[in-house]
Amino acid sequence: MAMKLVRGRTLPIGVDLGSRSVKMAQLRCMEETYELLAAAAVEVPDVPGAATGPRPGMADHVREALRSAPFKGAQCILALPAEATFVHPVRLPKLPPAQIDAAIRAELAAKLPFPAAQAVIRHVIAGDVYGEGDPRQEVIAVAASRTTVESYLAAARKARLDVIGVNIEPCAIVECFSRLFRRASDQSRAILFLDVGYTTTQVVLAHGSRIVFAKNLIFGDKDMDRAVAEGMSIPPEQAHGLRKDLRAETTAGSAVDEVYRLLAGSVDVLAAELMSCLRYYEAVFTNKPVETAIFLGGGAGDKRFCQSVAQRLNLPAQIGDPLLRIERAEGAGLSIGLDRRDAQPAWAVAIGLRLGAATAA
Repeated sequence: MAMKLVRGRTLPIGVDLGSRSVKMAQLRCMEETYELLAAAAVEVPDVPGAATGPRPGMADHVREALRSAPFKGAQCILALPAEATFVHPVRLPKLPPAQIDAAIRAELAAKLPFPAAQAVIRHVIAGDVYGEGDPRQEVIAVAASRTTVESYLAAARKARLDVIGVNIEPCAIVECFSRLFRRASDQSRAILFLDVGYTTTQVVLAHGSRIVFAKNLIFGDKDMDRAVAEGMSIPPEQAHGLRKDLRAETTAGSAVDEVYRLLAGSVDVLAAELMSCLRYYEAVFTNKPVETAIFLGGGAGDKRFCQSVAQRLNLPAQIGDPLLRIERAEGAGLSIGLDRRDAQPAWAVAIGLRLGAATAA
């Protein structure tokens, strides 16, 4: 599939609704690449015991952030927060397209964390499965509570955004990096993306530009903060600040070793979940072993943590940079720390939300 860009075309704003922050990015098509026009980020304080949905005051903060940066227009694509979506692989018989939705709904009915009657369900076909018995197809099912979806759409309208589409994090992640896998040989490469967020970790496997597996693990930075907090008898927010200092390499010596000793159990838990995902993938796609892991999200800022996970998976790994080969309008993103010299793994979803639609054959 060749990349065809309409020079000068400004894309809708990508809005990544994270559990701890909202990130917004807007790109413009250039001749053979993209340009970052504007970016903004809004911190969203964690509210213990809060119901699933937009945090209080989020819409007002987003509207103010939009005014503070040179965004063009109000059209946007939203990515629902990971904790608001249920992502699950489903294996179905070969069915006509019109029957797939009903089959997925029946398969998920007893697994959803909310009533199936209230679910908005979509799916992505991952590929055909050839094994014993009748041929089947592998499907990635995505579900969200209709009430939750509508609450985020209402918050977007309050922020003066014109929502023209809603996507999920796994698809946005693959779309973000698919522009870098344009050779025919890249389409057979199996890449593991790990987006470590505050409350969840997105596990995404892709063959080039095609997503073939996705799962949302209820494990994130918050769990690692809790492990350090309990081990040191300090509040979780203090533990979060300590880990943030370690990432910035402003603390060294025995304190560093103690933090990672306390994190070892959390790393083991995550690695065990990831190995289970990899075994499932390998049973489906037996002839396409995973080549490498790419770490994304806020948790990817902790390089030692990423190295520990990669070692347990026995995979080469790297920190992903969504802004690789993307030009920058003068000053775009610098006020919020989007320095070209550093990888920006936390921006993969916001950047990827419109790239898939922008690269058409």
